[in-house]
Amino acid sequence: MIAERRHTYSFRCSLLAVLIAASLPDMAQAEETGELRVQLSPVRQTVLSSEISGKLTELPLREGEAFKQGQRLAAFDCSVQRAQLTRSEAVQRGAQKKLDVAKRLDALGSISQAEVAQTQADLAVAQAESGVSRAMLKRCTLDAPFAGRVSQRMAERWQHVAEGTELLAIYDDSVYQLELIVPSAWLTWLKAGLDFEVALDETGQRYAAQVERLGAAIDPLSQSLKVFARITGDTAGLLPGMSGVALLQAPGEDS
Repeated sequence: MIAERRHTYSFRCSLLAVLIAASLPDMAQAEETGELRVQLSPVRQTVLSSEISGKLTELPLREGEAFKQGQRLAAFDCSVQRAQLTRSEAVQRGAQKKLDVAKRLDALGSISQAEVAQTQADLAVAQAESGVSRAMLKRCTLDAPFAGRVSQRMAERWQHVAEGTELLAIYDDSVYQLELIVPSAWLTWLKAGLDFEVALDETGQRYAAQVERLGAAIDPLSQSLKVFARITGDTAGLLPGMSGVALLQAPGEDS
């Protein structure tokens, strides 16, 4: 039993040593050349979900299509919600008229204060119900929170969906970020605001980029640090998932 545990421990140590050794050449090469693999991802992305259960009457955009901020991306059949709003607004108008009459009677001393207070309470309840109906009606449409493109469509028009069903995955195609791992020794010169270039494999072109922030901790095994940057030049034609090489050099070094 003891021998088996020693064998398992020895195997784990050997595997850990292999993993560490595999990462060291990449870091060593990066320190010499200043070239690091990076991947492109949008700064803003989200998944829009249904806020109500119902039948989709509008879902016009397909995967890859662009949209503007505030543009309607989805709509539901909300005839019931509209009818409820009409009813609650009618009740509110009736409660308002009752309160107006109660105030006139109160001025003539023909009604008690308790009756006036009751009509005021009835109006408050009617106003609250109207507010709820308006809020529910707003959930019948989904508008774009920012301009961008559709990365995935998970539902179809005329489909009946439950509340919380994912409908569209979208992203902002105007600003992209880069995530890369650098040697921790670079902390002597790598700072937020440093400009550099990134060469993307898919386009064969170089793009201006800038370091935005550094990771919060150093990996003690690989002696590396996560760095976040963003593309500062023209992003036309770029897509999430593109990869390439970040060309980073210490200030003062020749290109």
